Amino acid sequence: MTLLRGTTKTGGPATSTLTRWLLAAACAVQTACGDDPPAPPAEPPPPQAVDWCPHVTSGPTSTTPAPLAMSEAHALVRFFSPGSYYREIDAALTAALEGPTIDWDGVARAYAEALEDVCAGASTAPTALSEVRVEQHDAVAVIHPGTGEPVLPAGTRAVAIDLRGLPAAAGLEDALARAIAVASAQPVPRAAARVRVHSGMTDEQNAASVYKNTTRLLDSPAYPATGTAELPVVLLTGPRLPPAAARFAVDLRAAQRAWLWGEPVATAVAESRWVALGAQGVSIRVSRLEDASGPLPDLLPADRALTDALADSLRELPELGTPPALERSAAVARAGVARRGPQTSASPRVEQTAGVARAALIITHGAMRRFFPYFPVVGDGIDARLEETLAAVDAAPVSQLRTRDLLRRFSEVLQDGHGFVFTSPSPVIGILPALLEEVAGGDVVVRRSLVPEFRPGDTLVRVGDRTTADWYAEELARTSAATHGYRHELATRRLRELTGPLSLVMRSTDGTERTVEAQPWTGGNIVEALGTSPSRRDSGWLSDLGAPSLYYITMNSDVTTNLDAAIRHVETASTAQGLIVDMRGYPGFSHYDFIRHLIQGPYVSPLFRTGRWTGPDQHDIQEEQYSFTGSTTLAFTGPIVLLVGPRSVSAAENFSTMLVAANRVRVVGQRSAGTNGNITNLMLPGGFRFTFTGMEVLYPDRSTFHGVGIVPDEEIVPTTEDLALGRDSELLKAIELLQASN
Repeated sequence: MTLLRGTTKTGGPATSTLTRWLLAAACAVQTACGDDPPAPPAEPPPPQAVDWCPHVTSGPTSTTPAPLAMSEAHALVRFFSPGSYYREIDAALTAALEGPTIDWDGVARAYAEALEDVCAGASTAPTALSEVRVEQHDAVAVIHPGTGEPVLPAGTRAVAIDLRGLPAAAGLEDALARAIAVASAQPVPRAAARVRVHSGMTDEQNAASVYKNTTRLLDSPAYPATGTAELPVVLLTGPRLPPAAARFAVDLRAAQRAWLWGEPVATAVAESRWVALGAQGVSIRVSRLEDASGPLPDLLPADRALTDALADSLRELPELGTPPALERSAAVARAGVARRGPQTSASPRVEQTAGVARAALIITHGAMRRFFPYFPVVGDGIDARLEETLAAVDAAPVSQLRTRDLLRRFSEVLQDGHGFVFTSPSPVIGILPALLEEVAGGDVVVRRSLVPEFRPGDTLVRVGDRTTADWYAEELARTSAATHGYRHELATRRLRELTGPLSLVMRSTDGTERTVEAQPWTGGNIVEALGTSPSRRDSGWLSDLGAPSLYYITMNSDVTTNLDAAIRHVETASTAQGLIVDMRGYPGFSHYDFIRHLIQGPYVSPLFRTGRWTGPDQHDIQEEQYSFTGSTTLAFTGPIVLLVGPRSVSAAENFSTMLVAANRVRVVGQRSAGTNGNITNLMLPGGFRFTFTGMEVLYPDRSTFHGVGIVPDEEIVPTTEDLALGRDSELLKAIELLQASN
């Protein structure tokens, strides 16, 4: 009997609208039902997808730890199943992972119960294929697929391929292909699979992203033919089939190459794959099969039931001819594969629970395993980090801040300067009104401040009840970055994000120490007031620094956001003996439109490499590089010094890379962040958002950029005295180099 999904996944079908209408119609012809005229027939009920779970053979157990297997399974569902939207899929995982401890068998069952495209089942002991066997029933050869080449006895006029009881074992697909090959003189076409295609991980918050997902109809190579004649073929089917056998049956029946005798075949089984989670496991749909007429039916009925007298049934096979085309009258109810877009509405507020924390970590691991591009550079430590952070969930009461820090701890192993964790609502109520940075020797010192409690040159001694070194040691362990300087900068940003007053001990330049109760800044836009880059100097001539023939242009967004003004500065600088371009922050305008006024002739962008998944198995790299030509009407042609530092990240480094690769500048300052490539957003349960670099970026000569960054020709690290005196030692070094070259 065909099992249909009803009101629940495990229950039988609910009473259908059609059944109720038939009952009403029967009642209408009996006078005892009353004299009211019969109601018009209701709309026919919507089609119900076949409950394919009873039709699938479970796969073998695995030695993969359950958390890693669950990550793999959820990533398959999230990124490749026809399924519903990310939020519903993630909610199913969250609910399955609730509880004081994790019962992975229970997780598998609860997870599958919640999702239409997932089935749970008991794992089987790993079983190898037996050797192929061929039995002869008069002129019919019965092939029991297995290892080795089947040989048809002389006089064979038809073939039966027995799919009953086959294990979900390695090599089964090849064994089945060999079985049909000996019965065929022509290759047998196969159905195509509609799969999801990901070019990078689609940004789940921002629709305007370079990353996208689409669908593609993926052709499968025909089954080869090694026989000398097209023999009639029947497939013997049982109530359950492993996915490879189901796909074989669907392919051959859809191609009218074989009859089905025995039990019906659920097409969803042919579209699935198995992931073991210990004693239990899950089968997951990852495609939808189609042919020239469209999606294949949900259920392929058997052309004939099997009887005990199989040999008697097989006698007429040589005379049966070609099976008829598949019946297409029933609507295809199983979900199709469609593009998934960003989440257009905010996630609902949910209680912060262990299930939320566990799910967020597992979802993040699965997404990184598929889409993070820099494992060859930073190493692959995410499996151990997932197990570490999952174990830590139960070590203390769950809260928003603890889950955020566990996600940040996971991100740290990626060494990705775009690896951030955001929460909604944010616990941050304000920013420490002082700009701090690491100086030569490792101290953390105030560069500038908006309040008298913090003075330039003050050194941070203690944070609360911990030394500065202890505080940073803890914070750096959950701070993701590709270079030391940027990692320290990001940790300092966390220090400045206040959730309330913070007690700090500061040491003045004269050696005295004092305790300051730092208050969140409430005086307006702190970026406008304090800035983020080392220098807030405006563009212009450097006469005040004893260099009247040199010109300075800042690109830092906290100083300027006006491209036209920057281009006018290039024009003004045309008579200068040298130009200093300050890119120690983040560009405030289009660096692509500005750089063409600094380079003469042709130049190129970095190499941008994005991973593409065509379905869950085919992975390749899409590579792009852009060619440009400098402006022929307005360009600075003299020597240039470029200033960079730890805050030079992403777009700032993209700009700097093109200048360096064109041999157009000398570089002064500190190593940049070593992080380039477009960010993408991963939305997580509990109001969390995880970001990471979704593409690999290389120098134009194909050398590694990540973790290397822009390396100064002259490294200058500010000192405590520099900050106390407001002295820009990096700018002064740039002036010195340009004056020496004139």
